[in-house]
Amino acid sequence: MNGSDGDCSACRGSGAGPGETDVRTGARLSRRAALRLGGAAGVAAAVSSRLSPLGALARGRASRETRIEPVPDWPAPPIVTRAQWGADESIREAGQIYDPVVEKIVVHHTVTPNHPTDPAATVRSVYNYHVSGEYIDVAYNWLIDEQGRIYEGRWARDYPGGVTHTGERRSRQVRGGHAYLHNSRTIGIAMLGTWTTTLPPQPAIDALETLIAWKCARWGIDPRGSSSYLRSDGVVEYLPNIIGHRDVRATTCPGDPILGMLPGLRDTVAAGMKRGRNGYWIVSSAGGVIPFGDLADRGDLVRLGVRGSIVGMAAHPGGRGYWLLGSDGGIFAFGAARFFGSTGGMRLDRPVVGMAATPSGKGYWLVASDGGIFSFGDARFFGSTGGMRLDRPVVGMAATPSGKGYWLVASDGGIFSFGDARFFGSTGGMRLDRPVVGMAATPSGKGYWLVASDGGIFTFGKARFHGSAQTHHPNAPVVDILATTTGDGYAILSGDGGVYTFGDARYLGASAGRLRDAVGIGGLLGPRA
Repeated sequence: MNGSDGDCSACRGSGAGPGETDVRTGARLSRRAALRLGGAAGVAAAVSSRLSPLGALARGRASRETRIEPVPDWPAPPIVTRAQWGADESIREAGQIYDPVVEKIVVHHTVTPNHPTDPAATVRSVYNYHVSGEYIDVAYNWLIDEQGRIYEGRWARDYPGGVTHTGERRSRQVRGGHAYLHNSRTIGIAMLGTWTTTLPPQPAIDALETLIAWKCARWGIDPRGSSSYLRSDGVVEYLPNIIGHRDVRATTCPGDPILGMLPGLRDTVAAGMKRGRNGYWIVSSAGGVIPFGDLADRGDLVRLGVRGSIVGMAAHPGGRGYWLLGSDGGIFAFGAARFFGSTGGMRLDRPVVGMAATPSGKGYWLVASDGGIFSFGDARFFGSTGGMRLDRPVVGMAATPSGKGYWLVASDGGIFSFGDARFFGSTGGMRLDRPVVGMAATPSGKGYWLVASDGGIFTFGKARFHGSAQTHHPNAPVVDILATTTGDGYAILSGDGGVYTFGDARYLGASAGRLRDAVGIGGLLGPRA
């Protein structure tokens, strides 16, 4: 079967395939007999006693016919490619079909033994069993083992080195053979094992949520939505966008525990997508960048072979890239972050010390240590301290949510407000044990945090105090701060790559021991689940 209207058959053990269960007699059927049984359009009525309640009700009216804006560059999870799990490409056949849209995601289990010592070998057994019969390739698009490893399923194309294996070719999804009459415009994900009485381990569930979020984002699928679906036999059904195999076919797959988990999984995936990408990048003075959480690796100067002194970074507002900033105002753009200009070729009175991106991601400001402002792209100039006599040098800046203003902060905690940035207070008149090294604004623009090199935190306006890195005694001076997307927490970065999280900020890892001389942190840091 090329996947146009075939059904997935469960694979047990080393490959002895049992086919489907005839629910009218309880007898085992061969796969060919199962396919003959399911060949008529009325198969659902004939075996309705095995359909889930959702499958029976789904043939009624649609609850929510919704699509969302696709995000094609949503970060991909780590993938075990076909080459890595040892697929014998000589045994698959040609005849792949590709869908220009994806509407549904169908969850399965493989009915193989649980807790395999070699999960990759089990994936190979599923593959070998499928191609030994009517299938041109493994029926599923993706498989997930108990440790949360995601395996590339059906072959889509030969990928160049370094390119993410998406299961697509020329922006079209390769069609699997996983769900009878429901293969077109769907993605089949199989949990490795037999899950009729228990749920898979949490790492596997986490990987399922991550994989589904990636595919929902890429194809603009609302995880909590429902929509009409045209089956390959011409019948129209109304189905949730994330379903279990039993919702559309008389089978025990994917098992009652997984089927019962799907409503909560839809909510979890939707919440994660609503928060957007969740993670941060850490950059070193040499221009090395390490991603954490959901954010993709967009490249860095070290791998480009560029030598430079980086003093900071700014993340693209959509979490799809970043700019690295040199002390001469040189700008290096990665991912969706575009280059709009720099001061790299200009003669500057003072070094550039910080930058901030506009809310649109189509511009940025650079600030020098004397408070001079340089605007590029759609960033507007609202004023500077370039002509003022300052007690202490400027060390950083933050933009307002509207992009119509910004704050500058000096090493004594003095604050200078421009445009629609309001002044909420400063430490300019206070005696500090250590200098202020950076600031972060609340998402509302109604407050800000200042951070000192010893990890001390000073809050103003609506910014709340959630703790300081002083209690952790960092091994190196603190260099930067990143607020969460909710404004109810923040992460503090020390120069050795240590990360300290407070409030609702999620700890996603640190670069200590991996990057020397960390100088900046940026990204979209969502709250803890």
